[in-house]
Amino acid sequence: MSQSSEWVSLGEAAEIIGVHPATIRNWAERGELPFKRTPGGHRRFRRSDLQQWLDSHRLKAPAEAQVVVQSALGRARLEIGKKAHQLADLDWYDQLSPEGRATMRAQGLGLMDTLINYLANPDADIEQQTAHRIGETYGTLLKNEGLKLSQALQGYFYFVDFLMEAVIQLSETTTSAPQATWGNIMRQVNHYTRRVLAGMIMVYESA
Repeated sequence: MSQSSEWVSLGEAAEIIGVHPATIRNWAERGELPFKRTPGGHRRFRRSDLQQWLDSHRLKAPAEAQVVVQSALGRARLEIGKKAHQLADLDWYDQLSPEGRATMRAQGLGLMDTLINYLANPDADIEQQTAHRIGETYGTLLKNEGLKLSQALQGYFYFVDFLMEAVIQLSETTTSAPQATWGNIMRQVNHYTRRVLAGMIMVYESA
């Protein structure tokens, strides 16, 4: 294999690992996945690094879980882009600084990543602990931005609603999995997001 063919694009890397391209981009930005940039600024990933990542993380999320999370992320981005002017009118969003909004987006991608892993292995305590830490990070950010708990909850449920709606819509339109599977996914998503919520509230309750 030549050196040039060893490097793949962002989209190809996403196909190799089996996640949404936005997830690969997020991992790369957090330094969890090595990459280089072309002269034009595009990310390139080494196949051997991707295989090593797969071997170490053993990502085995079921197809339904992948579809739910990717659909929710895509829908959230689309809706937020279309309703940017409406978001600006929302009390909790208007109070966020540009830096705060950027951090919230990055944290949202991180939440999606860990949710995929949790849906693949809901008994993994480490993912539940990660959910709680994400909630603490959300709470710290929003509290430092000056948002009241009621405002923080509005923003949190605005995001979670996209996840829940994705599960509902896909369960109604997808015939590749039995209804029991979708019900189980709904319960897992609900459990996971409650852990995030608990972490966020804990920050607000601390002195």
